[in-house]
Amino acid sequence: MTAMPHLLLTRPQPQAERFAATLRAEFPDLPVTIAPLMRIALSPPGPDISDGITGLIFTSENGVAGFVAGCSRRDLPVWCVGPRTAQAASRAGFGKVHIAGGDARALLDKLLRARPQGPLLHLRGTHAAADIAHALRAAEIPAQDCVVYDQVAANLSPPALAVLAKPGAVIVPLFSPRSARLFVASVGAHHLHARLHVVAISAAAAQPVANAGFAAETCVSASPDAKTMAVMAAKVIRALETCKKPR
Repeated sequence: MTAMPHLLLTRPQPQAERFAATLRAEFPDLPVTIAPLMRIALSPPGPDISDGITGLIFTSENGVAGFVAGCSRRDLPVWCVGPRTAQAASRAGFGKVHIAGGDARALLDKLLRARPQGPLLHLRGTHAAADIAHALRAAEIPAQDCVVYDQVAANLSPPALAVLAKPGAVIVPLFSPRSARLFVASVGAHHLHARLHVVAISAAAAQPVANAGFAAETCVSASPDAKTMAVMAAKVIRALETCKKPR
């Protein structure tokens, strides 16, 4: 009998473990390899970073962690990209937390509708998917940004490369265009015998793998969030399980 597909996760360790736990709730025997392609390195700001600021914008849990590591203020209203980031802000002690729909576009739309008094401060990583502060300024809402963490690139681990070198189905969720590019670059000249089933968070994240031409199947998440990505990955697992059953 064909083995169950293997799940290869390239997110930072905490997020990858949560994603794996979600899928293992439905597929207890699912083999999982976690091989982060990025390591988060916090670069906390000085305590005066919030001087004159009327609200904070967080597009990730890492942004929350970077801010609170350097600044003690918790009285400012915060605007969060989605529920997970909002939970991190609440745990950090922020009282007034606004939650958007899960991606930068939804967050920006919410801010443009609300038009909070600025200046606002976006706490972000070195590599950002969207320039929210610039978009707000273009809409005449005073805003600036501050880099409070870096996403340091890493190569796929030897165990991950071993999974890719063996025949069999491997599901690879990719959560950003940058992680997709890092994945393609890390696979590089290594022998790839696995059948890759890529679940991409966006069309932009799917493109690098499509350009490389080594995925057997690529599907794009209906919504750019981890919950929908897990639903899509589960659909792929069930489809592969159905195909292997004897008729």
